[in-house]
Amino acid sequence: MNKQWLFSKKLDLLFLYLPIFLTWGLCFAFDSTFADMQIPLLVWVFFVLGVDVSHVWSTIFRTYLSKDERNQYSSIIKWAPLMAFFFTFIFSWYSEDLFWRVLAYFALYHFIKQQYGFLKLYQLKSSVRGVRLKDEAMIYIGTLYPVFVWHFLGDRKFNWFNTGDFITFPILSEEYVTVFNFLYFGILIAWILELFFSSRRKKTLFPIGKVLWVTFTFGTWWLGIVYFNSDFSFTITNVVAHGIPYMFLVFYYVEEKKVIQKNDNQSFKKITISVLWMLLICLFLGSSEELFWDVFINNERVDLFGDWQEFYVDHHFYRALIIALLSLPQITHYILDGFIWKGKDNPYIKNIFTR
Repeated sequence: MNKQWLFSKKLDLLFLYLPIFLTWGLCFAFDSTFADMQIPLLVWVFFVLGVDVSHVWSTIFRTYLSKDERNQYSSIIKWAPLMAFFFTFIFSWYSEDLFWRVLAYFALYHFIKQQYGFLKLYQLKSSVRGVRLKDEAMIYIGTLYPVFVWHFLGDRKFNWFNTGDFITFPILSEEYVTVFNFLYFGILIAWILELFFSSRRKKTLFPIGKVLWVTFTFGTWWLGIVYFNSDFSFTITNVVAHGIPYMFLVFYYVEEKKVIQKNDNQSFKKITISVLWMLLICLFLGSSEELFWDVFINNERVDLFGDWQEFYVDHHFYRALIIALLSLPQITHYILDGFIWKGKDNPYIKNIFTR
């Protein structure tokens, strides 16, 4: 077992870190170009539709489309969409602004917990952990400090879903943020040094994969929210760091589970075909979902989906009903994701990531 990486050195670098690193490069190259513009269509199609919306649907391969997982999580996969529909309908019927605000904070919670979840998977591999600066605390520092700046600096040119969905209190100045930035990265460096000297004392491998995961969390959240101040940079850093690792995790789990169940390694060709089919299904379902959002609710992407103004819904009750239905994949994904990756509830988790 390779204790330094989650999947393997090659797979971690290729699917967890390279996409994020490339988005950083795009931000430095094009942020000034798109800083005060609406996200270009091709950028929206690739990042939002192709990654963000599509990754939500990948959860179905871990739940509804897997017989034994359906049995294992039978209660939550039945109740999650019902609860999601009920509360979404109530919120959106009462106030669409309230609905988007609640959903934005729920999404924020989900995104933070995904970073935490990957860290816990890395901890299955590595025995070297921070003592004074605990690993788990680093995830919360890495994600919550940029969100703190977002709320209390109050001059961000982007939002999570809709304008004003986060409540802001502009009481900070740039001078304070500069000081906090030094503290932020100083804590990260101190944690890395603690792990380095701890691994030297214990004569164990330095957990490079885990360190990269936390470091990239710090870098992505800080660059996307604090350093750059544009919808373009926030969107692509946020989407790629969240969506691509998650989809790869799901596809890897599905294929490795087949190996365990059949006690036989699959050929590269079979794995490739299987993953491509899963990816195409996610893209099809995600595109269909966005089409319905645009036809009935938003009417924003005429250049992509066509002009469907005659189907636009402005009746308060029916609009709330459609919003509740179209939100089901996303909110159900948020709920299920909090249950299906816990190793104590799923024997395959430990088998797959520790063998």
